[in-house]
Amino acid sequence: MPKTKLVHLWFLSLFGLASLAYITMPRNGALDLFQTQLSAFLQREGYLPFPPPAWFSMLWRQAGLFVVSLWFILLYAVHWLFASSEMTGQVIGEDDSIVIPPLQVTPDRSPSMTALRAFPALLLLAATMLVPYILSLPAMGIPFYALTTMLSMTIFIVIFEGKSLPSAMEGSYKMTSGMKFFIFASFLFLRSLTTIAGDLLRSLFSESLWAGSLIRAFFFALNTLAYGRLAGMFYRSLSVRRALDGH
Repeated sequence: MPKTKLVHLWFLSLFGLASLAYITMPRNGALDLFQTQLSAFLQREGYLPFPPPAWFSMLWRQAGLFVVSLWFILLYAVHWLFASSEMTGQVIGEDDSIVIPPLQVTPDRSPSMTALRAFPALLLLAATMLVPYILSLPAMGIPFYALTTMLSMTIFIVIFEGKSLPSAMEGSYKMTSGMKFFIFASFLFLRSLTTIAGDLLRSLFSESLWAGSLIRAFFFALNTLAYGRLAGMFYRSLSVRRALDGH
């Protein structure tokens, strides 16, 4: 990314929004009681409780952060891919006959505008994943994570190959062939590493609401941009691999 100051601005924006959300997150006895009653219901030891108003407030904050995270993941990945398109035409291989394939970048459209035009498709894709996510909860979410790995390149195929969302989902499944476990393990390792670091830091400041909220916000911003960069790198490498296989 040649525009490092822009990335710093994104990080500060994410950190500020997440800090505001976490600091103002409702915390009261009603939420604790609801979680206890819900756990009892799932264990068939009680009735299904109705969520208190604080739960809906927390839900809206989490949903808002999720949408913000999706936007910045896409924004970072598209900017990174536009920057990587400068490598197009470089030679690969000893026979000087294989070159890095070009990305279909519209010359009169900025990366930010490209991401903005594709963002509704990403939101639609995320909405279609809601039901699989709920159904996979009893299995610790493993089926959901496997499915998202298969479809992880969908939005980039929509952007750079001009396919419809259903065709791009099929294209992502084929594009990630042989790499699904590696992609899954890479994102899992990244998430695990930052989660452990965040939990350790929060345990040191467990008595401070502000410190805990700021630590959560820091790792939220870090994870978001790291996911975006990693997703862009995977699409670029997979597109090169596909070109080599075709060669």
